[in-house]
Amino acid sequence: MPESPSVLLTSGMAGAAYDWEPVLTPLSALRVHRLERPGLDGCAPRPGLPTLDDEADRLGAAADRHGGAVVVAHSVSALHAEAMGRRHPSSLRALVLLDPSCGSASPQPEWSLQAAEVLGRRAAPCIAPFGPAIWTAGARAQTSRPLPPAVRAAGRARFRSPAAITAAWQEYLAFEPMLRDLAVLRQRTTFPPVPVWILTAVGGMRANAAVRWTRCHTRLARLLGGRHRLLPHSRHQVAWECPDVVVKTIEAATESRR
Repeated sequence: MPESPSVLLTSGMAGAAYDWEPVLTPLSALRVHRLERPGLDGCAPRPGLPTLDDEADRLGAAADRHGGAVVVAHSVSALHAEAMGRRHPSSLRALVLLDPSCGSASPQPEWSLQAAEVLGRRAAPCIAPFGPAIWTAGARAQTSRPLPPAVRAAGRARFRSPAAITAAWQEYLAFEPMLRDLAVLRQRTTFPPVPVWILTAVGGMRANAAVRWTRCHTRLARLLGGRHRLLPHSRHQVAWECPDVVVKTIEAATESRR
């Protein structure tokens, strides 16, 4: 029987490898690799804002090191993963998007983003003493369950670092530019014919917001030729909220590419 492809796990905004702790043991039979981004890996942040092309190329290079891969992307990293498929189609075996970022963005002057990035970098050492508390509040807002102990310990430790705080701020500033760049990339490329799964979390949302979010993901599934599943009781951190569903979806993706 052909060997299952490697699986690359890539986290959402300000996320890191520890986000995937709840699904690692059930996935132990697969060749799973967790990706980190500069600054959020505990090392130095980027010299400036990340770009969509850079993130897509970094993801593609990681997939190529394993002979191509099934990519599992949460939240904003779904933008990177789709761009990777469009820029490096031979590197992508299948795609699983967990509550992916979705929508459009309005133009914003580049100089204002650069100025905000510099200010955030300078402020990061002053914010660092409060980093664990800020990280904890943000994490709790994205799940209805107690934080997984291993995730909580690692996240609080990581966000004592000015590097992680700087990297999180850079990713926040780069979000709308990445949305705009992906819209342009979609106009001039096609997405490869690989299996795609999209999981939509609407737990805790108001009814109107849930409808808009679901419709955006429905359009995305149609655009990518993917399967779409609604998770009505899950909040944004899907791997923490319903790890069993995430594991089964990843297993289905790897089986489809044997």
